[in-house]
Amino acid sequence: MRMPKHHLLASVLFAAAALIATFAIGASAAAPLKITNCNRAASQPKLLTLTCGDGNTVVKGLSWSAFGGTTAQAKGTFVTNTCEPNCAAGKDLSYAVKLKATGALKCKGGVRVYSKVALQFTGRAPGAGVPRNWKLGCPI
Repeated sequence: MRMPKHHLLASVLFAAAALIATFAIGASAAAPLKITNCNRAASQPKLLTLTCGDGNTVVKGLSWSAFGGTTAQAKGTFVTNTCEPNCAAGKDLSYAVKLKATGALKCKGGVRVYSKVALQFTGRAPGAGVPRNWKLGCPI
């Protein structure tokens, strides 16, 4: 049984349109979020430096339970230098922490990163002078 030419042409055009739509949807899908770790955008880093200028405040040993979507979540150890009497002579203090990253920020080259990090101390906590909320920017 032969297919009329106009049915064949319609079928070919429909298939081509479906193929183009598939590629267009894939190309326009947003890239998964990363997190700015000083000068680099990283996916699920084990170490996140919060004070890039001196490296005196980090979250290490990160174990991510969610990453790349609207919210990232991890557990780790918050480490901060007391900087007393100065940072070179200061002592590192460690605290168990849950980390939550939110807020998509679009950067150069289509890179998207989390712009906010919230820390929740799960045991003993540092004094009120230690920030619980951090803002992150685009990698340089």
